[in-house]
Amino acid sequence: MLKIQIIAGIISLSFLVIIFEAIRRRKFMEKYALLWIFSGLIIFIFSLFPNLLFKIGSILGLHHLTVLLTISFIFLLSIVFYLSISISGLSEKNKELTQEIGILKLKLNKLENKSKGGQEKTN
Repeated sequence: MLKIQIIAGIISLSFLVIIFEAIRRRKFMEKYALLWIFSGLIIFIFSLFPNLLFKIGSILGLHHLTVLLTISFIFLLSIVFYLSISISGLSEKNKELTQEIGILKLKLNKLENKSKGGQEKTN
């Protein structure tokens, strides 16, 4: 059991180091990293105190593997939900930017036509 704890601890700490390094290099925004940092900390806590998983399972009346899968499912579901909210916002911003570009192109074309019309009259 101790080997598994050590391996899980090393994996979770490595996971956290990778997340923080990606944030430091500006490859990962902090607001998206919070859930991943939280998951790394949870994994690290369970690696330090494996009996905690058994206690949660006994309180809920579930096997420890079922508890682990349930926690994993809830985590992944929350990430999908959070990213869906982000994608919705970005989609709306993209639509607004596209509309603004269309309006600016129309104004530019009108200015170019006025400019060409004025130049032809002076020649």
